[in-house]
Amino acid sequence: MRKLYTLLFVLMVFVSRLYSSPGDTTWITAYDQDFHNWATVNYASVIFPDTANHYEKILMKYVIGCPAAGCDPWDRIGWVKLYTDTATGEGFEIARIVTPYNIVGGGLPGTCTFWIDVTDYMPLLNGTQILGNYIESWINGQRGWLSTIKFAFIEGEAYYKPYKVINLWQDHYVVYGDTANPHESHLQPMNVMIDPLAVKVKGRMIVTGHGQGNTNNAAEFSTKNHSLIVNNDSVSHYLWRTDCSTNPCSPQGGTWIYSRAGWCPGADVIPWDNDITASVTPGQNATVNYDIEAYENFCRPNNPNCISGVTCGDCNYNYNGHTEPNYNVEGQLIFYRLNPVIGINDPGTIAPSAFRLEQNYPNPFNPVTKIKFTLNRNSHVTIKIFGADGSEIRTLINQNMSNGIHEVEFDGSDLPSGVYFYSMEAKDFSETRKMVLVK
Repeated sequence: MRKLYTLLFVLMVFVSRLYSSPGDTTWITAYDQDFHNWATVNYASVIFPDTANHYEKILMKYVIGCPAAGCDPWDRIGWVKLYTDTATGEGFEIARIVTPYNIVGGGLPGTCTFWIDVTDYMPLLNGTQILGNYIESWINGQRGWLSTIKFAFIEGEAYYKPYKVINLWQDHYVVYGDTANPHESHLQPMNVMIDPLAVKVKGRMIVTGHGQGNTNNAAEFSTKNHSLIVNNDSVSHYLWRTDCSTNPCSPQGGTWIYSRAGWCPGADVIPWDNDITASVTPGQNATVNYDIEAYENFCRPNNPNCISGVTCGDCNYNYNGHTEPNYNVEGQLIFYRLNPVIGINDPGTIAPSAFRLEQNYPNPFNPVTKIKFTLNRNSHVTIKIFGADGSEIRTLINQNMSNGIHEVEFDGSDLPSGVYFYSMEAKDFSETRKMVLVK
């Protein structure tokens, strides 16, 4: 009998070590001070943990800095891609960034840190994978960029778990405004099979506009309407980023404060996500299309009516102040299933087992972070922000809410760097957590 008790104890200890507590984090380093001075892809073989179960969130910590000889002083596009075939370039873009202008010198940050939520790529970030790290720097020599990329795998169980990602459009140079090369010819409608097991489907677009000195200063400095059309449903937004003056890598040299078409110098690119579940049927094909507001660039070399100094400063592209307008387009569909570990059939009607307040992410943050919380029954919820001295700063939520998983965003643009606290009260539940704002 004593041997049986001993065996049971050993098994209990073993099982407890298999599954860490919610919130525990496993860190994986993919790149450490990776040097970029030319437009080449740096490959790395990375071993990720098994993400089949027991992980709720994956965050990428992307740190960019300068080698001893100095940085590339210009804003360059960069991305991280998970490759399925390096020979053909097939794979999935999981993050996009744009480098800052000069960040070395008195009062400048020296390095930049981006926290990027890559949870949707959980089915890909599993086991041994090939990553590609790219920054389109053309400076050569000893100057350039150094990037360090780490992944934080956070323990927990999500109700909706991503299990499949498929690519839509992958075109890093869609010419815009040229009647001889219309963008519609590059962004053709796609007929896509919706996975029969999907209970939720997300349409993700990662798009940035580039080129300047054109009609309407397209596409970097031109606000244009973009649309995602799924079957008979359409959603639209203006591709425009207005928070460049408070981005994670400021202050900088150069014109970093100005708004741009979906990006800022020294910031990660925020995907445009849409829940398209109601527009599709699992097990059936769906037509997915992407459209951009009609536009003609009259200031182009092949426009016979363009007159330099009249139509625009120069009808020819000079790759300096006048460059061809274009969009860098990446489209994806992400499929979710109900998490079998939790064992629920309808998260909208079956309540979670407990109230729960998550750690905000990203943390540290600048200037926006998200706070996730769970309710096991309909409740009146209050979420407040407090300073380090205990003073109340803001009320984010003060209302009745239904059971399930919820998320609220906190924008600290008007606050100084420092330690802050957020608290949640619902029924007889009360909890407070700490977060750090770094500018």
